[in-house]
Amino acid sequence: MKTWIIYLVATLMGLSTTLLLGQFPAYGTFMQTASNVLIQFGGFVLFPIVFFTFASGVASLRKDKIGGRVASSAIIWSILPTLILTILGSLFFAIIPTAFPASSSAGAGTSAVITYVNTLIQYTKDALNPINPFYTLSSTQGMIFPIVFISFILGYFLKPNSDIIRPAYVTMNSFSEVMYRMSSAFAIYGFAFVYIISASFFMQLQSDASIFVAPRFLFSLIALVSIALFGILPLFYGIVTSFKSNPYKIFYRTLGAQLAAMFSGTILFSTPMLYSLTRKNCGVQKRVVSTTIPVTSMFAKGGSAMISTFTILSLIYAATGALPEIKIIMFVILCSFFVSLISSVFNGYGVFFITYFTMKIVGIDLANAEMSLVGLLPLLCGLGTLLDSYISTLCTTASGYWIETEVTVPYADIL
Repeated sequence: MKTWIIYLVATLMGLSTTLLLGQFPAYGTFMQTASNVLIQFGGFVLFPIVFFTFASGVASLRKDKIGGRVASSAIIWSILPTLILTILGSLFFAIIPTAFPASSSAGAGTSAVITYVNTLIQYTKDALNPINPFYTLSSTQGMIFPIVFISFILGYFLKPNSDIIRPAYVTMNSFSEVMYRMSSAFAIYGFAFVYIISASFFMQLQSDASIFVAPRFLFSLIALVSIALFGILPLFYGIVTSFKSNPYKIFYRTLGAQLAAMFSGTILFSTPMLYSLTRKNCGVQKRVVSTTIPVTSMFAKGGSAMISTFTILSLIYAATGALPEIKIIMFVILCSFFVSLISSVFNGYGVFFITYFTMKIVGIDLANAEMSLVGLLPLLCGLGTLLDSYISTLCTTASGYWIETEVTVPYADIL
């Protein structure tokens, strides 16, 4: 059975299980614990994949002198959709003003989130210390930038332009194939993980019932995400590829990774399966996938930026009872965009990070009203990460198109 079908079934099973057993405390405790463990396991799988495949991919691209084209396309196609979706979030709010719902759990867990953010800031400073790269590799937990940086240096000098280097290049390429085999296994059997994580996701939404008593905000949020997912991003991809590739086919062929991103709220869990799904289901060359996915996973944060922009404006509207001024909206757009470019440091809390620091930078004081979004973080971060993952997928396939290495994969051959 194809992955896009079995992942949909796993999602429906997770929803059904929560509706049947969600009222039992033991069920909630088990699902939450198991979900946290499985999400961490995604990072356990991702980090070695990034290290070996990125170094191998950089060396291969340098060998054929196309590294600059792939790198520039990956960065450009990551940043442009982020800016476009950030503007979309503000335009949608201007057309349909929506107040952020008062959460029944407003403020609950706020101190824990703030403590976690402060801890990550300190951890980031330590992790970026270049004195001992081996310590950096072993201590990296919540971000892939240190691994990408070290792997890039290794791959840069791994270019097989002499006989003595070629055995090392071949060995690294072999390790890269091992990592893709691991990625394929993770994609094929990851539906079981998504079942548990989706059940935990629905349980958290059920426990914070504020979203269900504020249908206007919920419907507005879903409409905004749908416009971006099925309208703006496919149109952007069509323009980039001269409408020669079908973005909707790419979406359903990588649906397993997109669902994993939404329910986990972090690319650390979904990206491992995205490697094999993009390569085998979308026909993108291995070295393009290996180098583009890590880069776009760090910078393609258009979904999180869009959700944060819409959330900030909704919070201002709810707290003040008046629509924000144009000047405030422009500042929110710019700050959300720039803050999103470094939000990959806070995987799992991207929307909160962008929202919180944007409001601090702009100087918006709502007397801690922004903390009411803590109860809705699973939904907000989930939808933001879903769009981020889809942008990363489209950027990867667009990079393959630009260097003319894409191949057509028959439906019968996809995972």
